[in-house]
Amino acid sequence: MNKYILYLIVVIIFTGCTKNYKDFNRDPYGVTEEEINRLPQGGNQLIELQRLVLPEQENSYQMCFDLFATGYAGYASQPKFRVDYPTYNPRTGWVNYPLDDTYPKIYRAYYELVKLSKGDFDKYYLAWGTVLRAGITHWLTDTYGPLPYSKMKEGQFSVQYDSQKDLYINICEDLKKSIESLKKVDANDRQYSSFDLVYGGDMRKWVKYANSLLLRIAIRMSKAAPAEAKSYAEYAVAGGLISNNSENAKLVTSDNPVFKLSFSWGDSKVGADITEYMNAFADARREKYFTPVSGRTSGKQFFGLRFGSPNVNFDVADYSNPNVSANSPIMWISASEVAFLKAEGALNNWAMGDDAKKLYEDGIRLSFEQNGVALGNYLSNTEQRGNFSDERTPGFNSSFFSAITINWGDAGGQRKTTL
Repeated sequence: MNKYILYLIVVIIFTGCTKNYKDFNRDPYGVTEEEINRLPQGGNQLIELQRLVLPEQENSYQMCFDLFATGYAGYASQPKFRVDYPTYNPRTGWVNYPLDDTYPKIYRAYYELVKLSKGDFDKYYLAWGTVLRAGITHWLTDTYGPLPYSKMKEGQFSVQYDSQKDLYINICEDLKKSIESLKKVDANDRQYSSFDLVYGGDMRKWVKYANSLLLRIAIRMSKAAPAEAKSYAEYAVAGGLISNNSENAKLVTSDNPVFKLSFSWGDSKVGADITEYMNAFADARREKYFTPVSGRTSGKQFFGLRFGSPNVNFDVADYSNPNVSANSPIMWISASEVAFLKAEGALNNWAMGDDAKKLYEDGIRLSFEQNGVALGNYLSNTEQRGNFSDERTPGFNSSFFSAITINWGDAGGQRKTTL
């Protein structure tokens, strides 16, 4: 009889302990799994990706853009680092930085979105995250060429690279797939507004951004894959692009990296190329773009530091800074850029909705409007940039000049002047 009593006691103990164990072990101040599932999925990962499209973190922005890309483009120059990228001799760590730092961050966030959604693009946060992945990867491939992309999988440390042509095509196909998903989102759905640093959760505007990004990539691949580029560009235009300044894609921030590089660190100045062109054209946007300097005999208020010039002594106070504050938003793509992209597409005989001249002039109008500056007779401007002369530091002088003007001109059907 005793063994049956013992058995009964054991049964009572174990069933009593496990019947309501979830309730007994639940944190009364925590959230339940059901409550977590009601929250927008992947919000934090989407914020991480947004902050990488143009890196908000100052070191990342400096290494990925300011030290070389903006200098080679003529927009910026670095007073402290004149024998590195300007002489095509960057430090090893600098070259590796985007792949060591920025590239892994994409996939840390993106893989989590894939995992949460189980790869289902009907979960539109995955489609949105894929657009952001494309927005980051396209400038990385412009920097490095071939990269791992289509065969990337979580946990793999050795991944086959896509050729740059295949990489562009794969990015474009991902964008199309994402666009089709985002188009299905209810126009009133704002559940991700708290996680959207650009459009406040409005997925209709994200569709326009994705189409505009697709057009940009199509232009960049137009020589390597002309047939595919035309198809993607025309798809993007038909789907709807950023067409006015209220739709500009720009990241809201209180920590603008350009401000930190220029004003806090003194590592970056405005480039001589952009200021010389705009001075030659007496461009009314200069005061919006650059801070003024004083006391130059040339009378120029806006003066840039030459990139790639001899390593001579100079006073950094003689050169303009970019006119930004810590709260200036980070512009990803604007209506004016989209208009210029369409103009270039029209020169390729793609269906862009208008002729190249009209689209080119629309781009200028939109840029003046964006900066709150009157256009005046700027479109008829035929001034040209002359030699570069720096009376404060003659060692920077250059005999380079340009025949580029603002006024549209055709030469055998080809655009001969551009801005």
